[in-house]
Amino acid sequence: MRSDQTEIRPDPTVTLIDSLLDDVGRGLVRVPAFQRPFVWRPSQMLDLFDSIERGYPIGSLLVWQTDEHVRSLDHIGGMAIPPPPSGQSISYLLDGHQRVSTLFGVLRRGVRPAIADDEREWIWRIYRDLRNDPLGTDRYRHQRGDGRSVPSHLLPLSVVMRTMDFLGHFRRVELKAKDPRRVDMLVREADAVAQRIKNYKLTLVRLQGASIDQAVNVYARLNRTGTRMEPDQMVSALTYKPERPPLSDRIDEIVTSIAETGFGELPRIAVFRAMLAVAGEPDILSPRWEVVAHDMQNKLHDALPDTERAVGLAVRFLEEEIPMPLARLLPYSHQLVLLAKFFRHCPKPTREQVATLRRWFWVTSWTSAFAGATSTMLRRALEDMHNYALGVKELPVANADVQPMPDTFNLNSARTRAYVIWELKEFRHRLDVMGQPFDVVKVLASGEAKSYRQVVPGDKRPANRLVMPTRPEVRLLDALRNLELTAGSPRVGVTDPDPWGPVLRQISGAQALSPAKRVLRSHGIPTKAWHRLCEGDKALFLADRTDYLKERLRVFCEQIGVVLADNLEGVADDDSE
Repeated sequence: MRSDQTEIRPDPTVTLIDSLLDDVGRGLVRVPAFQRPFVWRPSQMLDLFDSIERGYPIGSLLVWQTDEHVRSLDHIGGMAIPPPPSGQSISYLLDGHQRVSTLFGVLRRGVRPAIADDEREWIWRIYRDLRNDPLGTDRYRHQRGDGRSVPSHLLPLSVVMRTMDFLGHFRRVELKAKDPRRVDMLVREADAVAQRIKNYKLTLVRLQGASIDQAVNVYARLNRTGTRMEPDQMVSALTYKPERPPLSDRIDEIVTSIAETGFGELPRIAVFRAMLAVAGEPDILSPRWEVVAHDMQNKLHDALPDTERAVGLAVRFLEEEIPMPLARLLPYSHQLVLLAKFFRHCPKPTREQVATLRRWFWVTSWTSAFAGATSTMLRRALEDMHNYALGVKELPVANADVQPMPDTFNLNSARTRAYVIWELKEFRHRLDVMGQPFDVVKVLASGEAKSYRQVVPGDKRPANRLVMPTRPEVRLLDALRNLELTAGSPRVGVTDPDPWGPVLRQISGAQALSPAKRVLRSHGIPTKAWHRLCEGDKALFLADRTDYLKERLRVFCEQIGVVLADNLEGVADDDSE
């Protein structure tokens, strides 16, 4: 807090759900535009109501009460809310958007007809099962459909807050019911549920008379759970000005524009840190956000066009020079930040610089270079990249202890992600068990970890993982053993083999191989290893394939000028951010 600001003290009060939702419906409690959109999963919404009924705490809500105008959302919980009334103080939700949106969207929806196939609507239709359940499990549920065929034992939460809606619902239940005693039981249970929800007390923490940077600083320091405001949203709040879009919106635009190319979504935090680096902030990891916002607010907004260009060039480098086909395979988000820093100052690198950056990418991925990165480490790395881009110094690329083979297949490990990128490059054109090409990147994009199937159950080494589609009921182990019987068999619906010709010809020596061996070669499985598997020797299959993959890795590393450690296997810890 700056010395010219007076100290503020949060003022906690207790309120009922109905009172809070009244204020939301009147436009007095609003969600500032710099907040995250509604991102809760359906299960989180159900858990919220289960906690309320049980009387469990759901966390306090933090609101900033001010006369200052802040751009805010005009929809909460999927429903329109009126503009803020003039002449009154407004409370802006800093913490609690997901919870309040769930409560308002579900409890204040009313009995309006639902649209059966509206994917945006069903999530707000939550029901309480009124049947006796001694364990109390799965009491709350979502229900698709138009509401007309909902069983009588499911109470729509949209009717619990208003007495007339509640009575009208049970009049309709009574008209359809055959057993009046059962209806009485349902009414008693429903009334008890409604009273628990109506009488639930929320803790509302108000910050009155604070400036926006004071309010966000209090928010950042609170110990809480749930969907947190990210650093870019904090800085976006602290640098907010009505005449320009929030920083968080501009970062969303960069992430979306990259994703729409088919590369996938970059980590938001990486794009934000790239913006900080481009703007000249030395501490991109954990600075005091209120200080950054105060000292650099104009620089941050001015840096956005350069950030967008630099991030775009960094992504192009990753796609074309590594090549890395999907954003989710990025070993460390810090690598994107540092590449963006380079391309900000050197948008047209020489061939030698590209080769150095390529070697730097692989070495940092294989040596756990950014595992547990500190502010000091990243400050030094930014300075090195800046100097290299300007031609002042060479880029330090350490070759010590380079171990490209992960000891276990763990996609939360940078080493494993780098291995997957290398494997996709090394065995680019793959055939399924029928001997037909398939798009391995597309399969990965849809399933990621599930796409890499185990050949031998229980073994965690990378050599035991393959992306090879089979019929749902066929184990990968059995498909490989029966490869000679299936590979080359005609595929249903494929009558003209010519479309596959160009791909098949790219598999070295494919025309001289049997269909089964072509499949094996496309996945990096030596024939010797496959014979071991067919003979029932799973251990030797994995040993032979591991040796083969290591040899291919040695050749690749020699080509890019990387010196390997004696032992190629490195630990695959959860170190990717």
